[in-house]
Amino acid sequence: MLIDHVGRVFFPESTIMVALGRLSFPLFAWLAAQGENYTSNIWKYVFRLILLGVISQPIYSHVYSLIFSATPPLNILFVLAAGVMVIRLSKQVNNGLLKGAIVLLFTTIAIVARFEAGLLTLPLVYIMSQFYPGQLNFKWWLVYIVPHILYVAIGGSVIELAGIIAPLFICLHNGEAGIKTRWFYLFYPVHLGVIAGIKWFLTMY
Repeated sequence: MLIDHVGRVFFPESTIMVALGRLSFPLFAWLAAQGENYTSNIWKYVFRLILLGVISQPIYSHVYSLIFSATPPLNILFVLAAGVMVIRLSKQVNNGLLKGAIVLLFTTIAIVARFEAGLLTLPLVYIMSQFYPGQLNFKWWLVYIVPHILYVAIGGSVIELAGIIAPLFICLHNGEAGIKTRWFYLFYPVHLGVIAGIKWFLTMY
């Protein structure tokens, strides 16, 4: 993610930096899914994501305006919060069609509310919750690839397809719990603020 944003702001001609950045969201989605699975209080977890999303939005909007000449969408933390709710709600039903309806409903909301790349990112949070690194599940990989292809088909950059390989990095996970931190996603607004600050400094001098 950091490589992606640094590349887009300071080295816009660097395709490799943007491609590497495509690995970040599936990894964050998997972490969010793990957080949903192990949190002791789902609503506090969702609240923290939304709070950080609100805090991040002005900074994100500024950085977005440095990269694109378009109205900024709601940042990725809102996607993660909605995705966590999708995972939890889907666990309350056993019918596969109902699970699919929940994902479709929230994806529609994400698109209408203009969550960042909502058509791609929202379904990926739920899909990553079904990923088990120790299992080679070809059906899962097929489902995982479909949103990427659909997103590119409707006009998204083909570079988004680089994100398809992200789960391979999760397979390197040793299965042990890492350092616990409730405010891990605070890195998101902080790194955006640092990038914006450096950009401002460079334009001033």
